[in-house]
Amino acid sequence: MKYAYDESYLEDVQKNLGFFFQFLLCNEKMPPEEVQRLFLSSEIPYQIEIGNPDFLCGKSGFELAILALKDKNLSLSISKAQKMPFFPQSDYWCGFVLAYCQWKNNITFEKILQSYSLKQILDIYPLLHEADITKTEELIFSYIKN
Repeated sequence: MKYAYDESYLEDVQKNLGFFFQFLLCNEKMPPEEVQRLFLSSEIPYQIEIGNPDFLCGKSGFELAILALKDKNLSLSISKAQKMPFFPQSDYWCGFVLAYCQWKNNITFEKILQSYSLKQILDIYPLLHEADITKTEELIFSYIKN
């Protein structure tokens, strides 16, 4: 299978999307449906899907949030978040999993999230967060129609 980008970037993409989702869901207290909508309507998914290095490893999760929420000043929220100790949560795991699923199967984030929503990914966290990521990918892709 041909991937949009080399596997060496995958860890960066997973980390940055993890921070992106945790920041919006946890720090900004946005509902999953709104975060999914903002993510999919931004340039972020497409730029990752085409392997743009600036979006693979050149922007932090906070910078991705700024791009997704262009009309909102996030400076104070980001400053607060950066001063707090960071502990990955279920929200972070969502970004981590989504990045892997998109890379591994080379399909759009939109197709993934239309078949298996961000809320559904959050819901399976207690069951699968300690399992090998391929188990989560298998579950999500059992819902994706070709």
